[in-house]
Amino acid sequence: MSNNDEETNPELNEDDILSNTQLIRMMDFGNEIKMIMDDFKNCEKIKVERSDIITEHIKEVKKLHKKFRKFVKESLNLNEQLEDYSDKILTFTKYFKDDNYPDDEILKLLKSYLKDSQRNYKLAKKLKNRLVNDDDENIGILSELTRIQNSTCEYIVDFENEVNSDESAVIKYDGEKPCEKFVRKKADQWLEYKKEVLRSPLNHKRNELDKLKIFDENLCSIIKGVGRIETFWDMQIRGIHDLIKKLKKLKSTGRGRINQRQAIDCIEKKWENVGKECQLYYITMKKLLHENKLHER
Repeated sequence: MSNNDEETNPELNEDDILSNTQLIRMMDFGNEIKMIMDDFKNCEKIKVERSDIITEHIKEVKKLHKKFRKFVKESLNLNEQLEDYSDKILTFTKYFKDDNYPDDEILKLLKSYLKDSQRNYKLAKKLKNRLVNDDDENIGILSELTRIQNSTCEYIVDFENEVNSDESAVIKYDGEKPCEKFVRKKADQWLEYKKEVLRSPLNHKRNELDKLKIFDENLCSIIKGVGRIETFWDMQIRGIHDLIKKLKKLKSTGRGRINQRQAIDCIEKKWENVGKECQLYYITMKKLLHENKLHER
């Protein structure tokens, strides 16, 4: 779906599409990823003073945010291609079930669409690898985010233990035994003052710990959302792979076509859903990009 299509079809929305389908998982898809851009921005705003590791992670997340925006934009191109291809497959299923449609034309379409399916399969796998890839030379966005989150979580555990230890030390602090010349009241006031002095850096550490936890929470939310996008493309890859297997088994002769009506019906039902999934993906991703632009103003 191109930008021109968006302008000529302003009434296109999720409710219109979902009114004709049971694709509830795509509704969940939209809900799970709608906050990704906010979460990225929240991570980038956090400033810490005590950890070079976390400071570096914040810089890494900012770079991944840019990579993710680029991924979303480019994924829309393949999504549009798949939506168009789903229309072609649906047209093919109608021709295949039409006994008056020539066998030789069916064979031509079969070969052409099989070739297109194999190309789309490779493109979808390549796109998915930009999210999930453990190759050191080209680590995927989701793989990088997971690495950062794991490192952050480990740091938080250590830092929280340090804060708890400091807090325990303040509580137990009794100061030095007061000299005989001090009255008890003065000694208590002095002890409370010393504890306040110790609490000041402790409170600072607590604030820092709160920031780290917010950073971690936003990272987890981003990972969940990007993981949902990865699942979407994984399902498309599986669907295309299944289509390739089914197309290879189809016979283009009259008797073979009659005997394979059930297989064709399965292809038709599946690719009706693919087209609707692609429309919802388009709507959801466009919203993400639009919201990201609003945040940048």
